[in-house]
Amino acid sequence: MARRIRRILLVCNNYDSFSLEEDGHIEALITQEYSELNLSNPPAIVRAESTLDALEVLKEGKGFDLIITMYNVGKFDVFSFSLKAKKLAPDTPIVLLSSFSREIYRKIAECDHAGIDYVFCWNNSTDVLIAIIKLLEDKLNAEHDCLEMGARVILLVEDSVRYYSTYLPLLYRLVLQQNSEAVRDALNEEQQFLRKRARPKILMATCYDEAYDYYQKYKSNVIGIISDIGFVLHKGDKPEQEKIDAGIDLCRMVRNEDPMLPFLMQSSQESMRAVAEQLGVGFVHKRSKTLTQEVSEYIGREFGFGDFVVTDPDTGLVTARARNLYEFEQVVAGMSDRALRELADKNYISRWLYGRGIFQIGDMFRPIRIHSDEDVAHVREMNLRMIRDYRISQGLGVVARFDPESYNDAIWFSRIGSGSLGGKARGLAFLNHILQKYDLYDKWEDVRVLVPRTLVITTEFFDRFIRENGLKYVINADLSDAEILSEFVASTLPQELTEALRVFIRNVRKPLAVRSSSKLEDSYYQPFAGVYSTYMIPHTENEDQQLRLLSKAIKREDGHRAAGDLRQRGPGLFLPDLLGRGPLGQFLPDRLRDTGRRRGQDRLRPG
Repeated sequence: MARRIRRILLVCNNYDSFSLEEDGHIEALITQEYSELNLSNPPAIVRAESTLDALEVLKEGKGFDLIITMYNVGKFDVFSFSLKAKKLAPDTPIVLLSSFSREIYRKIAECDHAGIDYVFCWNNSTDVLIAIIKLLEDKLNAEHDCLEMGARVILLVEDSVRYYSTYLPLLYRLVLQQNSEAVRDALNEEQQFLRKRARPKILMATCYDEAYDYYQKYKSNVIGIISDIGFVLHKGDKPEQEKIDAGIDLCRMVRNEDPMLPFLMQSSQESMRAVAEQLGVGFVHKRSKTLTQEVSEYIGREFGFGDFVVTDPDTGLVTARARNLYEFEQVVAGMSDRALRELADKNYISRWLYGRGIFQIGDMFRPIRIHSDEDVAHVREMNLRMIRDYRISQGLGVVARFDPESYNDAIWFSRIGSGSLGGKARGLAFLNHILQKYDLYDKWEDVRVLVPRTLVITTEFFDRFIRENGLKYVINADLSDAEILSEFVASTLPQELTEALRVFIRNVRKPLAVRSSSKLEDSYYQPFAGVYSTYMIPHTENEDQQLRLLSKAIKREDGHRAAGDLRQRGPGLFLPDLLGRGPLGQFLPDRLRDTGRRRGQDRLRPG
C-alpha cells in the first residue's frame, strides 16, 4: 500500500455539497469510518462549487490524486469538464457521482464520457466514498503487492452502476472486518500493521476483456470471483452490445484452469440459477430482497472469511470452528479424516490462511492433495508441524502484548503493562531477537533453539501495587528489610495481574523462576548485582495453589526491590519457564536460591 489517495478535489454545487457533507461534516464522517475500520491517513478534501472553479484550482498545479464530480456542476457539463481536466491532470482519475436516474444514465451513455474513469451511484452514505478511494488504491498497488508480496485478489465483474455501487461498499466492509479479525493473531504492533496491509485487494472489471486480463495476470492470487452473467465484451461498447452469457464464458474459462476457485454468479434472471448449479458455482438473484446478506454469506463461507468452519461431509452440520491460529491447530488435529481430505481438496485451508494475510503457510498448504486414505495421517502430521512452527516463529524476536484471551503455548516472550522491561528481561528479549534474526530456531534438523518462555511484568503494575495497597509510606519510613517484606507479602496484587497470571500458568505447565529485572543490576557504570533473589516455583496440578505460590513469590520480589532500591527502582519482573525440571522443581516455594550475594539472607546452594 505504498501509493495512497491523499488529496481529493470534490466538485459539487451548494445543494449537493450540503447533501454530501451533511452540514459540513463529510471529513469527520470519513475519518470516523477510517478509525472504525482500523485505517489511517484519511484523505484531505478540497471543494469547488462549479466546474469552472474546479478548473481554476487545477490550473494552480497543487496536484490531486482523485477528482469526484457531481452531475449538475455549473457552466461546463461534467463531460466537457472531464475532458478539460484530463488535459490539466492526465493521470488523475475522475469519478462521476450521481443519484440513481435512468435519464442521467441514458445521457451518460449517449455523450462522450472518455474523460470519466468511473461512474458511481450516490446512496447518501459515506461507504461509497470509502469504496471509491480503496478501489483506486487497490488498483494502484495491486501489481506490486500481489505479484511481489503475495497479497490476494477478489475480482468483481459488473457493468451496472447501480449494482457495483452496492457491491463494492459491501465487499470492502467485509474485507476490512475480516482484516480486523485477522490482526488478533498478531503479537505486537508491527505484526498488526503488516496484517492490515496484507488484506485482499478488490479489482473491478466492467467488460470481458478487463476481467480476462485481470484473471490472467493475478490467477495465482485470486481467492474468489463475483460476476454478472451479461455484460459487454470490450471497453467502450454500447449497452445494447452486451453479450448475455459473457459471465458464463468467463466462468467456464476459470473453472477449466482452477475447478476449486469460488465463483459467484449474479443475475436478474432466476432461470440462470440452474446454469450456475450445472457449473458447480454459487448464484444470487439480483432482485432478491436479501441480496447483500446472500452475498455476505457466500463470501464468508467460500472465500475463507470469518471463522474456520469444519462440517460433517454427510450431514453438512458444523462440527468444529476456529477463530485464530491456535484454535485452527486444535481443529486440524481433531477433525475427521474425511473432513480433512475434503477441505484440502477444495483449497479451503489455504484460502482461510490467505484471507488472514498469512501467505507463508498458505503457500505451503495450497499444493497439498490427499490421494489415498493412507496419506491422511502423514498430511495431518505435516500440517500440524507447519502450523506449530509458524506460530512459534511468529513469536521469535517479538515482545508480545499479553492478552488473556489470545495467550497460548506458542507465544514465547510477552509483557503485561506498558512500562520498560528492565535489564535482565531486555537481555532475554535480545537473545530472542537474535534467534529470529539469524534463523537459528529451526536451523538444525530435529532441533529447536529457544529462550525460556517468559512473561515480563512492567513497572506499571509495581506502581499500582504500591498505590492500591497504600504502601507509599515505606519510601521514607525507617523500616527494616524484613518489615518491608512482611508488608508486601500481606498485600494484594492488582486483580488484572492476578487473572493474567492464572492464564499464564494454564499454558506453562513447568517450574517457574521469579526474578527482578532492575536497571540498577545491569547498569554499565553503577552495577547493583547480587542483591536480588530468584524464587523457584514448582509445578503443581492444583491451579489455585500454584497461583498462590506465584503471587507470593512476586510480592516477595517486590518487597526485596522496595527494600533494595525503591527510590531508584528500575522496571520489570520476569517469569521465565524452566524448560527442564531437574532438581529445581524439588525446591520448596518459600526457600530462596541465591544466585549471588544478598545482604541479610540465607543462601541455598544446589548440591
